[in-house]
Amino acid sequence: MPTINVFTNLSKDKIPEDFLAKATDVLSKQLGKPAKYITVLVHPDTLMSHGGSTDPCASLTVSSIGKLGPDVNKDHSSVIGSFISETLGIAKDRFYITFENVVPTDVGYNGSTF
Repeated sequence: MPTINVFTNLSKDKIPEDFLAKATDVLSKQLGKPAKYITVLVHPDTLMSHGGSTDPCASLTVSSIGKLGPDVNKDHSSVIGSFISETLGIAKDRFYITFENVVPTDVGYNGSTF
């Protein structure tokens, strides 16, 4: 169920065509979860600022059942942050990544919960 939400003030035409597939691969490898369960959402053209500036910026949320926590989030931040910076051209100091470790019973899927 890993999900990554990317809100950005970049216009839709600045999002590479293969971004969804590449983000899926990065998250799958980083979290050790099958790609078939990864959800990637991109919200371009978002009215937003970071530090009072409307220069390119983003806000990310990564949610997962497990594979997140104090012992691994620094590595996740490094890998995911580098991917976002290199792929979207947003400086690493122009976005935050929020990690949400979700309880299995709080996630519905296929008519049930995990």
